[in-house]
Amino acid sequence: MQKKIANICLFLTPACVFAFPGSYWLGALMFSCMRIWMIVRRQVGISDAITALRDIPMMWGLLIYVVLYISLCIYHNEAAKDFGNVLPFLLSPLIFIAVSRNDLNPRNFWFGCATGALLAFSIGIAQVYFFNVGRAYGFRNPILFGDTAIVLGTGALVGLFYSRALAEDFWSRIYLLFCGLAGLATSLLSGSKGGWLSVLMIIALFANVAGRSLHIVKRIAFVFSCLLVLVAVVALTPKLPVVNRLVSAYHGTVEWFETGRVTEGSASLRLEAFKAGLIAGAKNPILGGGKQGELAAFQDAFDAGLIRKEMIKLNVVDNDFISVFSKQGLVGVFSVLAIYVAAFLTFWRYRREPHDTLRALSSMGMFFVLLYLEFGLTVSIFSTTIFRTMYVTWAI
Repeated sequence: MQKKIANICLFLTPACVFAFPGSYWLGALMFSCMRIWMIVRRQVGISDAITALRDIPMMWGLLIYVVLYISLCIYHNEAAKDFGNVLPFLLSPLIFIAVSRNDLNPRNFWFGCATGALLAFSIGIAQVYFFNVGRAYGFRNPILFGDTAIVLGTGALVGLFYSRALAEDFWSRIYLLFCGLAGLATSLLSGSKGGWLSVLMIIALFANVAGRSLHIVKRIAFVFSCLLVLVAVVALTPKLPVVNRLVSAYHGTVEWFETGRVTEGSASLRLEAFKAGLIAGAKNPILGGGKQGELAAFQDAFDAGLIRKEMIKLNVVDNDFISVFSKQGLVGVFSVLAIYVAAFLTFWRYRREPHDTLRALSSMGMFFVLLYLEFGLTVSIFSTTIFRTMYVTWAI
């Protein structure tokens, strides 16, 4: 019975990401509660967590991040609420033991991702075409909504392409393919430019799997064909905000490099924010200046004419590494790198396993890390609740 409940939780974790506000916490809470129940029933002990820490690189990465983050918050005398950012990381041992002790079937994860992507697509269609919203945003904002939908779509496509266990079920393949593409389409409905590199990554995945037996020239032709289809869909589909936003971002980028002026609220504003973050971090490159030190550095840079007033109003650096460097210096950047590198290495070592299920999970894990690295170019991943909660829970 317990294993059946655990498999249901595995399905619901990705399937219900957009079911209601805050539902991205569902997986972490369900598996943590299950682990506590196992402790109460004396099914597991502290030795299990120690074994996980010893054998799995990802757990070391999470531990390094927690220790350094808390230490830097204490050093900078940050507000008490900032310590809550490590909650998903503190739950990670509970989640890990609950997952590893209950013989979970990855099929439930692939179909959970597909169902979650389909739900996201339905919300996006409703918001854009029925409620005339400019950019689909789900329950949060367009960037978080679109980027998370890409992760869901990726899960469905990895399950389709890499899991032979599903290869003989025609309707399962159709469902995973449709929902996978729906997840990518949801990103277009959100107008999130930050996810476009991820869309290209998924096209490369599709081309690699579909063209395994093809000559390299035919593979390249296949990739270009997919890109042309994508361009045609974007150009011909009404009310997609992506095209105008890409054009605006291009002109904003050119204008910023030529004149330093912020002319739109996306590319040029982010470039100005990156500049401000690097200036702030350079004042104390090892440990950073904390949030208050960052704000003071922004004001000093503005007074010196180094940054524009738009940055003072924004007070946010939308880049994972520059944002951390601005507040916590190189030590903080190292803590974030530890999370990414440790998780990637954890999945990398299983990439050549003979068992197709392990290879599928390995592929998903590596794509997962790369996707969040790419998202981190335009948003601060571990300062955003939905991203850090999903990253920890899903990786485990």
